[in-house]
Amino acid sequence: MTGAPRCLVMGAGRVAGGHLAPLLEGAGWKTTLVCRNGEVREAINEGGGLWLRTVGGGAEDRWVGGVSAVSREGTELANLAAEASLVATAVGPTSLRDVGRTLAPALRHRLETTGRPVNVIAFENSPRSAQLFAAGIIEAEPALAREVGRRVGIGGAALWRTVSKRDITPEGMRFDANREDDCYVDGASLVPGLPPLDGSVPGLTLVRSFNDRMVEKLWIFNAGHAAAAYLGWHAGCERLDEAMEQPEICDTVTAVVEEAGAAFKFYLDSRPGSEPIPPHSAEKILSLYLDPALRNPISRVGREPRRKLGHDDRLIGPAVAATAAGFEPFALAGAAAAALGYAEPNDPQALDLQREVSLLGPDEVLATVGTLDRHDELTRLISGRFRERMSRGVAR
Repeated sequence: MTGAPRCLVMGAGRVAGGHLAPLLEGAGWKTTLVCRNGEVREAINEGGGLWLRTVGGGAEDRWVGGVSAVSREGTELANLAAEASLVATAVGPTSLRDVGRTLAPALRHRLETTGRPVNVIAFENSPRSAQLFAAGIIEAEPALAREVGRRVGIGGAALWRTVSKRDITPEGMRFDANREDDCYVDGASLVPGLPPLDGSVPGLTLVRSFNDRMVEKLWIFNAGHAAAAYLGWHAGCERLDEAMEQPEICDTVTAVVEEAGAAFKFYLDSRPGSEPIPPHSAEKILSLYLDPALRNPISRVGREPRRKLGHDDRLIGPAVAATAAGFEPFALAGAAAAALGYAEPNDPQALDLQREVSLLGPDEVLATVGTLDRHDELTRLISGRFRERMSRGVAR
């Protein structure tokens, strides 16, 4: 293999184009995005790259070259997987198993024809991303089970950047993002001696305590992010910055961030061997929600509320830890209640959740989705706040 190393990325959405491709280009890599959308593929291939607009402290446009796009269909995927120096996914947690099934034959082909091991990084904002992807490839190609951890490393990534928009413009593909670039990768689950463990992608911070970094991202950043979205939706807002301009919502989101921060400190203190993680200031976190230049749609931030009410995700996770720490997570419970009532008509998962709540009631849904005990204090707190909110109605 000659020339610049290449990363094969499953997905061509906001994370793939707004973070991965620019990061890799800066490290001297080429990127191939695997994409279902023919118009997106054409826009990327026509110019051989994409545009990134970073906002926060003034907008800045940057051309990101060395990017190509291909379809998931045909034999091209197997050849690209055989040649890639690194594989990544950026498709969302709910699509990971399907992507694993799609990529499994290509990974088997690589191992059979070249014998070369490879690492796969899942940029999916989920503590279970590696397991979900592994389940997909093993389901499609059971023989790969013995290769996971030996010749196929699979690790998750915790990314702090917000990429709010992907557009096809007359100049080509454009992505809008903030300037956050912290990205923590589970180095302990990857095959040694291969990218990125060889230092060839300096923008990825390799950590051994990845679960702590993933929990940090979900609780410290995403809890307040989700709270602003769900509270804003109920208030009739369209964008996150509009929601944060309302004093009552801003005060509640601030309380969510503070409760989640206290819960995370308890979480770290209660885990033997956890490495110290410097705290993030609430002011810094809130400023990321407030930036009007991102024009961050509430429908994007709030999508898939059922997943976001999971026991190990951004609202229930810190609320459970707060309860264990001995304080009432009143603001987090209010955010979870708002998520239970999120009925965005263009979000299939939100509509499914509303049918479940209507049929079973909030207590049963929290037990099913969040694995909470129907009769414990946290369930009663969230359910009580949900019923109070629904009695007031929504602005929509």
